[in-house]
Amino acid sequence: MPPINRRFSLNSHICAILTFFVAVSIGITLIIRLEKSAVIEDRLLTTELASLQVHTIEDKLTHALSATYAVASLVKDREGKVDDFDSFADHLLEYHPGISALYLAPDGITSNVVPAYWRKYGIGINLLTDPARKTEALLAKNTSQLTLAGPLMLKRGSVGIIGRLPIFLKLGSGQQQFWGMVSVVITLESILKEAGLPIMAQRGHEYELWRIDPATGNKQSIDKSAHFDGLNTVRQKLSLPNTVWYLDVVNSNTNQPLTGLYVKCSIVFLVSLMLACLVKLLLNTRMQKRNLETIVADRTREVAAREADLSRAQSISATGSWIAENYDQIHCSNEAYRILQLPVGSKVDCQTIYKKIHPDDQKKVIRHWKESLTQFCAVEFRLRIDGEIIWIHSQIALDRSSNGELIRRIGTIQNITERKQIEDDLRVAAIAFEGQEGMVITDQHRNILRVNQAFTRITGYSREEALGKTTSLLKSGMHGASYYNDMSEQLQTYGFWQGEIWNRRKNGEIYPEWLTITAVRSHDGSIINYVGTMLDITQRKATEAKLEHLAYHDPLTGLANRRLLLDRLQHALAGNSRTKRHGAIFFLDLDNFKTINDINGHGTGDMLLQQVAKRLSECVGKAATLARIGGDEFALIMEDISNNLRETAIEAKTSASHIIEKLKQPYFIDGHEYRTTASIGINFFSADTDSADELLKQVEVAMYEAKASGGDTLCFFDPNMLNIVTARATMEADMRTGIYQQQFLLYYQPQVNSAGKLIGAEALLRWQHPLKGMISPADFIPLAEESGLIIPLGTWILKTACQQLQAWGRDPHTASLTMAVNVSAKQFRQPDFVAGVLSTIQEIGIDARKLKLELTESLLVDDIEETIGKMNQLKAHGVCFSLDDFGTGYSSLSYLKRLPLDQLKIDQSFVRDILIDPNDAAITRTIIGLGKSLGLAVIAEGVETEAQLAFLQSQDCHAFQGYLFGKPAPELNILRKLIPV
Repeated sequence: MPPINRRFSLNSHICAILTFFVAVSIGITLIIRLEKSAVIEDRLLTTELASLQVHTIEDKLTHALSATYAVASLVKDREGKVDDFDSFADHLLEYHPGISALYLAPDGITSNVVPAYWRKYGIGINLLTDPARKTEALLAKNTSQLTLAGPLMLKRGSVGIIGRLPIFLKLGSGQQQFWGMVSVVITLESILKEAGLPIMAQRGHEYELWRIDPATGNKQSIDKSAHFDGLNTVRQKLSLPNTVWYLDVVNSNTNQPLTGLYVKCSIVFLVSLMLACLVKLLLNTRMQKRNLETIVADRTREVAAREADLSRAQSISATGSWIAENYDQIHCSNEAYRILQLPVGSKVDCQTIYKKIHPDDQKKVIRHWKESLTQFCAVEFRLRIDGEIIWIHSQIALDRSSNGELIRRIGTIQNITERKQIEDDLRVAAIAFEGQEGMVITDQHRNILRVNQAFTRITGYSREEALGKTTSLLKSGMHGASYYNDMSEQLQTYGFWQGEIWNRRKNGEIYPEWLTITAVRSHDGSIINYVGTMLDITQRKATEAKLEHLAYHDPLTGLANRRLLLDRLQHALAGNSRTKRHGAIFFLDLDNFKTINDINGHGTGDMLLQQVAKRLSECVGKAATLARIGGDEFALIMEDISNNLRETAIEAKTSASHIIEKLKQPYFIDGHEYRTTASIGINFFSADTDSADELLKQVEVAMYEAKASGGDTLCFFDPNMLNIVTARATMEADMRTGIYQQQFLLYYQPQVNSAGKLIGAEALLRWQHPLKGMISPADFIPLAEESGLIIPLGTWILKTACQQLQAWGRDPHTASLTMAVNVSAKQFRQPDFVAGVLSTIQEIGIDARKLKLELTESLLVDDIEETIGKMNQLKAHGVCFSLDDFGTGYSSLSYLKRLPLDQLKIDQSFVRDILIDPNDAAITRTIIGLGKSLGLAVIAEGVETEAQLAFLQSQDCHAFQGYLFGKPAPELNILRKLIPV
């Protein structure tokens, strides 16, 4: 027997023995527990029986003793005179068979008893003094409760108990008076028999009824069964008046013989022995089964190991196998299932595989499948599974019987997708190697092994000239040894280097190159090759230089731009802080360039700027920085002029004057002559100047001061100029806030005819500042023009005036009035001006013929054709026009007769001195005459005296406006003042 079998046989014997002893132990334990349970159950039943018997005895005794209460009630009802006691007692005894006799004892002395044959026992005895009876009698009297005497031997020879109940009568005063006692004699045997106590012994329960004798303190047995032994009893307490009885009960069947226990133990022994034999038999059977399973498992493992090796080999080679016995079923290996992306074990047929073949390869596969019937066949095709393309290499062979009959096809499928990808990558790499970037491959010593055509094109070295040489062949000599050492350290540490390098071509030309070197390492981490890619960046460098020039220079003039100017100015400030010398900065603006640019086009303007830049370059030295900083603005920096500020100022003024003279010379562009002048602001900087932006801001302020002086001049910066600029900036900000917060108001000044009749009014803008009060239009209108705020203001003025005109139209007294509204040149030049006016007229709903737009002569200077076109468009809708401040500008009579005007307005500067200045009077007469000749109405503004009015009327002027007729005022004041006179 093999060792393992012998060990298993020994174990089976041990298990059988253990099973036997465990079963015996469990059986005996179970028997003991059952016996204990039986004893407990028996004791519980005995306890319940004893309790029931006690309650029965209590009920019987209580029922018998209740007769005393009936007699006591009788005595109380008869107030102690009980003449019919005998009949009453006889009647009670009929209902209480357990009572032997009833005694009546007035004042405690027995005087009557029922039944009559008891009268010879106990009559005439004083219960309160009799030694044998006084204890319970006095106790009853003192406690006013029923007391019980006995058990005691009665005179008639039986054992009984006597109950004594005291009787108290209630006197008229409410006090209780002891009357006597009533006693009841109860034969104990009859009560116990009636309670069924003797029957307990007949039912197998022995008992003893006992009490503690109060006189002796010893146990007094009242009743006991014949076989009561006092062992393992159950005790119940019986509570009676002035005493306690006890009932001890024991089941007489508890101490039965041990025969049943022996039988039970024998059965446990036999069952345990049979169970041990069964365990040994099962273990032997299990041993035989295990031996058989071991043999099967060994054989299965061998087969599984071979299959696992085959499956692993197939997985490694990504090759699966299949067997096709017919067209309906193809058996595949696990790897074949994986390649086909099918669940392992699923049904596979030709149709299943055919659906996965790429449509372009289906015909080729079918052809090779047919060819496989005659010869060994191999084919490559594609599968398309869930959008993924998988390349397959398949081989097919046949299995035939001895007589040549086809049994099945056997084949393999191999996933060659990775191989195909590598082939594609190699083709791409070959093409990439011959791409636009130069490539060179070296060994670890930097000896050139391979180059491409781009390398030859960039360096000039052919493949034959480069192979075998080191890369030092290309060194330009512009980089030191530390440069190449750093390159080597990075390649050794990181395996990569990239950067710009200057190399030398075969013809000796040095050129910039973007070089990338990658180290190729072997499996042990050592470098075996270097692969370098190079890109000739000569053109890129030139482009970068050009872009850098464009970033810092003006593309139109080639001068420095604002960015380079600030950079140079910052450097100049830093230099002056070291040399302690003074420098100067000029800010130059062409005076009438906008006019030339607008009239002749931007092309002419650009060519003019180029000629200005050229002349400026001729005026300054190479050490100076000349820049165009936007539009027609130029700046000039002159460094290190002198240690003395006065000498610096003289030099700066001389240079600026020379520039002004140079720029005012005529310019010839496309055969036309153009002239322009320049305004120049000058400021100085020294070691104390530290802000280039602040310096540029100051010199610009000086330039605007020169331009404000009429232009064609220069102006040195004065710090007070900044206060003016700051004030103008503050006012501009306040104006923007005023527009938003609706601080602007419209005042109206009346216009009358020769008869003094009101014919209209002019809308005049006023600004009610919340802090500064009313601000004069002369202070804010020019700034509004410069800042462009005149456009939103003009739109608001027009709309508000039209609303007022519409309100006047609802009143019969003012319905015929006209409204004159001033329009600035900048507002009129807006592309949407005409559309805006017409939209306002339509939105508010006024009569356009009552709206008169007052234009200034400055509109006639630029683009007269556009001006005439817009006026005609509005004129077609009924809008009237008046030429304001006529005679103060440069109106051309040829243009004047083409304008669709309705009125000329004589400026108040002529009217003011019309009586004392002959020239003003002559100009006024001329204007009135010109108006009459052109068919235009004429109105004079600024009329303040009757004499002025008379003169104008004498010259045939019939419309007037001025303080003589009313000052500008809000609407309500006007209406109140202009009621027809």
